[in-house]
Amino acid sequence: MNNFNWANYNNNISLFKKLSKFNKKNKFNYIENGFYNHVRDIFCLSLILTKIKKNKEKIEVLDYGSNRLSYSNLINKLNIRKFKFFVYDPFCKKNIKFSNPNISFFIREDGLKKKWDMVNFGSSIQYLNKLSVLNKINFFNTKVILITATPFSLSKKYLSAQKNNKNLFQNIHSLNEILNFFKRKKFKLVFKSRNEDKYISAKRKFKTYSLNLLFLK
Repeated sequence: MNNFNWANYNNNISLFKKLSKFNKKNKFNYIENGFYNHVRDIFCLSLILTKIKKNKEKIEVLDYGSNRLSYSNLINKLNIRKFKFFVYDPFCKKNIKFSNPNISFFIREDGLKKKWDMVNFGSSIQYLNKLSVLNKINFFNTKVILITATPFSLSKKYLSAQKNNKNLFQNIHSLNEILNFFKRKKFKLVFKSRNEDKYISAKRKFKTYSLNLLFLK
């Protein structure tokens, strides 16, 4: 990922507390703004699909570059006790603790070599300079890969300033680039959907869509 102070950017503590408090008192999840309900549901359904395909007591999931806010609104959607989530956040000052024992965070790159049943990229790939960085992840046993809320160019890759933060840049990879990357790893694209263009925070040079992509092996 590019050089940026992600420690504060990734941790909206007030919203995290708000969602957590709501979900402890209610049987159904809090309604988030924008596209978040959409992508959270795709994430949950992909988890269920992984559970069916792997048929294991507990599914191990790598969540690449995520944060704890992403998990505060899953509690009323599915039984997360059937899953073990490992969130890779290299910008944490230390391995942070989470109130749920099924969710843990790690900062060391060598942790990516663990065997994963599913790998999730929630709006993180655009902050990678090169897709080759993903070769550090062990995809050998992985059956499901999910990418959500990520801008992809329909033509060429390009670098763009992020509109809502002057110090942050995005590498908008081409759609063909990501499809070919996972094709070489024997994954097939089985689902794709598009989010509203207004949620693309990059300054677009070419036709670019915010996409959700689901790959299976």
